[in-house]
Parts: sequence; structure tokens; C-alpha cells
Amino acid sequence: MAAAALFAIGCKDSKPDGFTISGTIKGVDSGMVRLIRGNADRSSTVIDSVPLKDGKFELKGKMEVPEILGITVTPGNFKSSVFVENSAITVDADTTGTEHYDYTAYGMDKGGMLKKVTVTGSEVHADFQQFENDPENLKFKAGFEALNKAYTAETKAEAKEKMRSKFDSIGKLSKAWQIKWINNYIAKKPGSAAGAHLFNNYYMFNTSMPLTEMDAVLAKFKDDAKKSVYYVELSKQAEMRRALLPGKTAPDFTLLKRDSTKLTLSSTRGKYVMLDFWASWCKPCREAIPHWKSVYQKYHDKGFEIISVSDDSRWADWTKAMDFEKMPWTQVIDEFPVKNMPARVGTLYQTHFIPFYVLLDKEGKILVYSGEEKQIDAKLATLF
Repeated sequence: MAAAALFAIGCKDSKPDGFTISGTIKGVDSGMVRLIRGNADRSSTVIDSVPLKDGKFELKGKMEVPEILGITVTPGNFKSSVFVENSAITVDADTTGTEHYDYTAYGMDKGGMLKKVTVTGSEVHADFQQFENDPENLKFKAGFEALNKAYTAETKAEAKEKMRSKFDSIGKLSKAWQIKWINNYIAKKPGSAAGAHLFNNYYMFNTSMPLTEMDAVLAKFKDDAKKSVYYVELSKQAEMRRALLPGKTAPDFTLLKRDSTKLTLSSTRGKYVMLDFWASWCKPCREAIPHWKSVYQKYHDKGFEIISVSDDSRWADWTKAMDFEKMPWTQVIDEFPVKNMPARVGTLYQTHFIPFYVLLDKEGKILVYSGEEKQIDAKLATLF
């Protein structure tokens, strides 16, 4: 009896040593199925690759921490994703109703996102889908889709502008609902990687949330959630933001000027410097230039300098815009060392949108970190 009890306890506490994903796909009989991890630099790694026979496949592997992985079926380049943990997972898919895409014009691939997919056997996947399929969430998605369709069809500029306020209104309500749902979920399951993934997704579209709020959410995670790639990325983002708080020395960088000579930020010490993150294709950035010309003329002789950091990936676009705008201050262009990834210095300064401005004191310390012209203007008025 004692031995049976011990055996029962041992079975209850034991966890699978790996995962199996047994799948069927209706619409493709034979080909290949790949399980793919998307990396932080937007590259990918194949975890497992198996033949598709009679519309069936079985993928295997082992996860250190639950993570969302992609499943790609060829021919057709059909794609879906599943939150994989070490368990027996079943995936049933149907190619009917697939949403096709073609990004070959941008140097990427074409294929189809599977819409009819059922996943069982993964608790974290079920939790993630609970969020995705929440009636309130579906209501917001439907609202955005309808508004986006109307916006695309509208030809009058004034009408489009009015629609923007509706986007903002629905967006605020959606964000408030999302973070409330996520916080409630984390309170119930602080160790679930699904919570870390949901918060990571939320933060990608809400990078302006106060750092104190971000830290408060991160402090709630533990166990698998804290080991997940999502928590690691969020922690990295939080530390980068901490390095940009007022009073911190601005991260140094070296970039090329138009004549291909190098400019290092720290070489400008002794002056008040405003970093102006912009691009030739950015309409608000171009519209702000006359204002900064006025500010530059007013304060330059008193020790004020501007360094414009262009987010252009093509030098020709950058130089054409400079020739047209005739900005009298220092111009440098950012670098894109990793294909399809954001610019190096823009990432270092967490500029999730442009125009964006960072005002530094004579010692290179951050005085103002903002996307608002008025905040820079107010600080300059007090300085000079």
C-alpha cells in the first residue's frame, strides 16, 4: 500500500521531459512542417523539421521555459503559432479561410496565416487564447477593423482627421482593458510565461507607460515567467529606459556626417545639446524644422547646439531632405547593422516614435527626454 502511494505521488509530481506536437492539416497532404523560433533580431531558428504525410505530422523537442513557436507548412508557406511547453500537444488546422500575404516587394516572403487552428494539451496556450478570444477583446478588434476599413475608403482629409480621434478613443479604452486583464491574470498565475508574453506584447504598443508602472508589473513575475524570453526582453527595455532618466549621462555614440567624417556625442561637451531624432519621410519632423531654426538662431551664440540624427536607411533620401530644408546645425545619420531591425542609436535612446528630442547639459547629462517641443522650449527658456 505504501509502495503504491509512493508510486502515485511520484507520478503526480513528475513532468514530461519534452514535448510532442501531433498535428493534422486539412488542405495539404504532403510536404514539410517546421517548428521555428523567432529571435530578437528578427532572424529565425528551426527547432524541428519533419515530413508531412497524409496531412499528418509529429514534432518533438524540449523546452526550458514555455515559449510561442511558429509552425510553417510547405508547400504554400502556411503559418500558425503555438505556445509550446513540455507536454503532449495536439494541433488541428484547416487551410480554408487562410489570410494570404505577399511581402516580396520588401525583400520578405509570401504565404498564408492559418485562421482555423485548434490547439489542445498546452495550458499556457489555452491561457493565451483566453485573452485573445475574450468577448471584450474581440469587440475592440472588430471596432478597429471597421474603423480602419472606413479610414482607408475615405478620400477627404478632414474626414480622415476626425477618424483619427476615434482611433485614439478606442485605443485608450482597449489599452485600459488589456492592462487590467493582464494584471488580473498575473495575480492568479505569476509564474506563467503566458502572462510575461501578454505584457511584452502590450508594452510593444505602449512604450510610453511610466517606468514605475512597468517596474511594478515586472516585480510580480516569478518562476517560468521570470525565466522567459519575454521577461528578459522587458527587463532589458526597463534598464535602457532607466539609463535615459533626467540626470543620467547620455549614452555616447559615434555616427557619420554628410562628408563621411565621424561625430562622437561626447566631443560636444561644454555646450547645451539637443538631439533631434528625425527622418526625411517623417512629416511631423519636417514640419518642426522652422521652429527649431528659430530656436537655434535665438540660442546658438549662447552655447546651444542641435544634432539631428536621421532615421533614413538611404543616404540619398537624407541628403535630398537636407538640401531642401537647409538646417544650419550638425547632421548625422543612424546605422542599421542588422537587416529589418530598428536603427542602432535610435534603439539606444528608445525612440519608439519620431520626432523625438533629448536635451543635454554641458556635462552631457540628460535634462529633458521627450517627444514634445514645448518641454524643450520651456527648459531652454529657463537655461538662457
